[in-house]
Amino acid sequence: MKNSCKKLGTGYTNYFNKKYERSGSLFQGKFKAIHVDSNEYLLYLSAYVNRNYFIHGYQKEWKYCSELYYLGKRNGTLCDKKVILDQFYENNYKNFLYTNSQYLKEKKELMHYCLG
Repeated sequence: MKNSCKKLGTGYTNYFNKKYERSGSLFQGKFKAIHVDSNEYLLYLSAYVNRNYFIHGYQKEWKYCSELYYLGKRNGTLCDKKVILDQFYENNYKNFLYTNSQYLKEKKELMHYCLG
């Protein structure tokens, strides 16, 4: 998986640089893989990824985020939502998502305040 992501990133970077006559890196930092060792961690990560724009204070609703797929506001095959949504009854994922993202935003703001 790690090598596949590296090849994909390198290929896209080469394509983009050639198309727009530029050079250099497109992405900040290195690709980082983590081991998701529990279902609870998977659900936490889904909330973080889907509401990242909110947690970090960007637009109210980022039109390119996967949250729209999970909440049924956009159709497509970009995400395999089943593994997450099958764990929730009806709209409970939306409640989970919003509650956890608010907690993560407050935690981030508190850390910023405490660390200066």
